[in-house]
Amino acid sequence: MTGAIVNLAAENMVRRTPDHVVAMEAADLDYIRDSLGGIEAAFGISALPDIPLHLVPARALMRRLVSLRTTLKPQTQEQGIILGRLAGAILRLDTAVAFDRAVRK
Repeated sequence: MTGAIVNLAAENMVRRTPDHVVAMEAADLDYIRDSLGGIEAAFGISALPDIPLHLVPARALMRRLVSLRTTLKPQTQEQGIILGRLAGAILRLDTAVAFDRAVRK
């Protein structure tokens, strides 16, 4: 068997996220931005999108958050703490998606 193992729960979360911009509170956007900025600083990689977060379609943002959460492996305690914040960022986005879905019904 070859190829990457797919995290079905993570992929399911990405697929149920809409492919349009979802309204989010400023505090939630700040938390996600700070989490991605922390990933950049701790892991030395580019994590923040090139455009402002409030303009990023929800599915693209969720895919980025989930991908970072499932692929990065912390080597230090600091990296582990920063990576743990991504779970909170994912939850905030998922909550905004739930509100968006309820409003659109």
